[in-house]
Amino acid sequence: MRATHCFSLVTAVTLSLLGAPTAWGEQPVEGKDYKPIVPALTPESNGKVEVIEFFSYACPHCAEFEPDLENWVKRKPKDVEYRMVPMVFRQEWKAPAKLYFTLEAMGLVDKYHSKVYDAIHKEKKDLFSDAGVKDWAKSVAIDPAKFVEVYDSFGVEAKLQRVATIGRQYGVQFTPALAVGGKFLTGPSMATNAQGGLDYARFFGVLDQLVNTARTGLSAKKK
Repeated sequence: MRATHCFSLVTAVTLSLLGAPTAWGEQPVEGKDYKPIVPALTPESNGKVEVIEFFSYACPHCAEFEPDLENWVKRKPKDVEYRMVPMVFRQEWKAPAKLYFTLEAMGLVDKYHSKVYDAIHKEKKDLFSDAGVKDWAKSVAIDPAKFVEVYDSFGVEAKLQRVATIGRQYGVQFTPALAVGGKFLTGPSMATNAQGGLDYARFFGVLDQLVNTARTGLSAKKK
């Protein structure tokens, strides 16, 4: 599996029951539906089950996945802490990653997250250079001076440099990918059907079951 790969998710999904086998009546299989993160990592969200989405605004399949993932985020259990980490597998992914960190620092992710995907993949805007990103920010009425100040800041650059380390620690080789509880990494390319095809209901079933497994581990530590 090459580190520049990303996979397509396009359809709505069904829900699985937490605390029970996955919706299709089977447990996720290690090495097929997910892989363990070795060594396991300590999540930042203390006392909650952390789910990290590794993505890129530049990845078309992340853009296709976003609506379905957004639905999952809306219905996720209260003890699940969800966060996003942009990956930079290619040079042209650098500016979109800086854009995400800038929006995050300015508290604007909720307002502009989907709009960035639309700008790149529907409106065909050039957000693959610093100049292109700054022009887009100005065009959507984000304070230009403040945006440039944050975008060019040491803090954003430091976060950008750190994502390569985070990706290696979690063993991320494709986008979209999701890490659960610092212990498991899964993605739609892994949770395929019996014929090896993408199965989106199955993917979210695997994700729910991994969340439940990670939750059980947290409960055991508290005792």
